[in-house]
Amino acid sequence: MALRIGARMRLSQGEIIARPTMLTLLPLRSEKSRLNDSGAASYFLLDETAAFAVLPEVKPVGHPQWMHVTHLREARYSLILTAGEHLRSSQLDVFSDSRLYIRFSAALPGISVDGLTCSVVFVDDPGQTEFPLGIFHICGGSTPSEWRLVDLDLAWLAGKRGRLLVTCGPGAKNDPTADWLAIADLCVAREGVMKLLLAKTHHQMRVKNEIAHFSSVYRNEFYSNVQERQSEAAMGVARNVRRLNGLAPAQGQDARSEMVIPEPFEGEVAYSYATRMLRANVPQTPPDFQARLRRKVSDHGAIKVLSICSGAARIEAGLSAAVPEGVEWSLLDINEDLLHIAAKQFSSGVGLDLIVADANNLVPTGEQWDVIICVSALHHLIELEKVMLFISHSLKNDGEFWSVGEAVGRNGNRLWPEAIIAADAAFSALPARYRLNADTQVVDAVIPDKDHSIGCFEGIRSEEITALLERWLKPVDVYRTNCFLWRMVNLAYSGNFNLAKAEDRALVIDMVRAELEHFRNGGLGTELFGVYKKKHLFSDGASDQ
Repeated sequence: MALRIGARMRLSQGEIIARPTMLTLLPLRSEKSRLNDSGAASYFLLDETAAFAVLPEVKPVGHPQWMHVTHLREARYSLILTAGEHLRSSQLDVFSDSRLYIRFSAALPGISVDGLTCSVVFVDDPGQTEFPLGIFHICGGSTPSEWRLVDLDLAWLAGKRGRLLVTCGPGAKNDPTADWLAIADLCVAREGVMKLLLAKTHHQMRVKNEIAHFSSVYRNEFYSNVQERQSEAAMGVARNVRRLNGLAPAQGQDARSEMVIPEPFEGEVAYSYATRMLRANVPQTPPDFQARLRRKVSDHGAIKVLSICSGAARIEAGLSAAVPEGVEWSLLDINEDLLHIAAKQFSSGVGLDLIVADANNLVPTGEQWDVIICVSALHHLIELEKVMLFISHSLKNDGEFWSVGEAVGRNGNRLWPEAIIAADAAFSALPARYRLNADTQVVDAVIPDKDHSIGCFEGIRSEEITALLERWLKPVDVYRTNCFLWRMVNLAYSGNFNLAKAEDRALVIDMVRAELEHFRNGGLGTELFGVYKKKHLFSDGASDQ
């Protein structure tokens, strides 16, 4: 089996890469492969450094393997296949969150009248069973000016190991004339790393272009005049340049000793203990909403607070009990029954305004509040833009929006792709009795990650919440943690742990450690506590009283 690797690339866009040399196909050993013990990789990324084969090996005269395809609106450096050729990837494993991403087009401005096809197949090893992923057509004659993109879910192939085959075929009339297929991007990867891998494609070419571009730009008169004046004023001289060496790994460091490990309270459940331990090991603390409420009353004498989607208002009633004077509360919810339950939790001396309304249909009314609060409810709303507009209009100029315990993970209350990998590694290491799901009475091998928004509004747009908050409001104090820990100690599994037993406590500590390691390495928290101020001022006649 032979592998063709393109010759050294040139920087000018129109130049064609020289005819490729022939090399023996070897196992991947670079970062791109992430080989497991069996030699299979967790992903395949096509570029000039990847291990792949193009067959058959006989090429038409003058046919390049790599070239810049320039007749499209966006010129892209691409692998070229002619009709009858196919690309065969190195061996890879497919996971439940693996995807296929391919960007392709005709490599020439004009191809055969009947067009060409790009067919994609996964071949399972060792049985060589073929699983067709799709046949995609490119119309004949003058080709379109845009690339074609295909992004496919490969969950149905999870657990299989094999190779990807991408074939260029002639059109319906079997005319191969000028049928050259350009593949600009091709990647099979787990969802959490797909974007990173695609950004790494043709890395060396991009580095050279980047260096050349900025060396040219900063010699342009637009910048060079200022630089020359500053050089003359500083009387600067040439100096040595050094290479950056990475830090040596710390010796003898014990991650266990870095953790704060509190003793469990009497009768404390695993969820509460794990959450408390997590917060003890994160330098930042959540906003103190009770102290902020008390300070608002102290500064203003009397304030108005609106709770959106208040439900039974358990948190709001607790704040009212802690700060019983100087606060007039408005509770807004679509469920009138819950508003009546909420009302009974507030002292009769507290001003209480009960509003039945669908938060998805909120519009500014001119009424304004000192504080607008939402307790873990934004992730149930569809019309988030309307809600943000209402909040921004309805806060006083020095008012604050408080987001309390909001779920800002992936839509449907799923975990982020990279968190799934870390969570499953920690969860699957637990003995079976700790993985017994109280809801299903089944021992889970990995954490179920189903989409809870399918039949209701649970997490319907949760992954958009933080971006929308920052479009409309200015963050003041934001606390965001808990990437996946809550899923391992929630109601489904928390009852499996008895904190009175040292073994069970040790397992909870290990889960918190796994969470902290993921968080410290850039993991994205799914739990938000935040204080925001209004970013926009409106002259719409609204009162600021």
